[in-house]
Amino acid sequence: MKDMAAFKVETLSNLLIGGATLPFEIGGIDQHTVVDQEGFPYIPGSSIKGSLRTIIRDDESNMAKEITDLYISYLKEKWAEDWKLIQEFVKEKEKLDRIETVYKKVLRDASAEYLFGIEGFDHTPKLLFEDLLLIPELRNKEICFSIDMKNSISIGAEKPESNPRSYKTARSGLVFEGVVHFYRLGFLGGNAEDLCRAFIIENLKKFNSGIYRLGNSKSRGYGKIKVIPAGESEANKE
Repeated sequence: MKDMAAFKVETLSNLLIGGATLPFEIGGIDQHTVVDQEGFPYIPGSSIKGSLRTIIRDDESNMAKEITDLYISYLKEKWAEDWKLIQEFVKEKEKLDRIETVYKKVLRDASAEYLFGIEGFDHTPKLLFEDLLLIPELRNKEICFSIDMKNSISIGAEKPESNPRSYKTARSGLVFEGVVHFYRLGFLGGNAEDLCRAFIIENLKKFNSGIYRLGNSKSRGYGKIKVIPAGESEANKE
């Protein structure tokens, strides 16, 4: 559909996304990956959003510049439309100056990162992320978790001490599916939705390099994923 981008995520290493702390039991699991209401692992929309935002922050491509220009044009037009109404209701010069400063700042700081929302501005064009759920054929609790033992060394006053910890992670080889919705991106004008879709897919696929990862304990090897956009066969995934 034009107003969304669907994709799948395959775990290439175990995945640990920290959630609510579960009751601790002696000899039990120290940290659990998040699970849905049925007890299966999932990828929260906020996790993929935060990681993708980091990737896009580093993007200096022509597409990123085009999207930035679209936001600048949109914000200038919005400022012109809002200003007449603001002046009707706000008479104090100090307040008007503060509002003007806010508009100037968002124009000065404009970037493709505005796809994730603009602080202080409601209902602007942006992306909305759904949770990624485990695909139906893999919803088997016997195969979707891994119990990992990790060890850290603490340097005490007298001698180093071993601190073993156990993690319940989503295992490698799982596939999750989800959607990014395009909220009012058409307001940016032109071919904004097609441009943003291509841009989002291009940046999601940067996870496939292994440089960008998802969740916690990335330095321990967790969080390596592969993204398969809708319409691309798994045989052709990068």
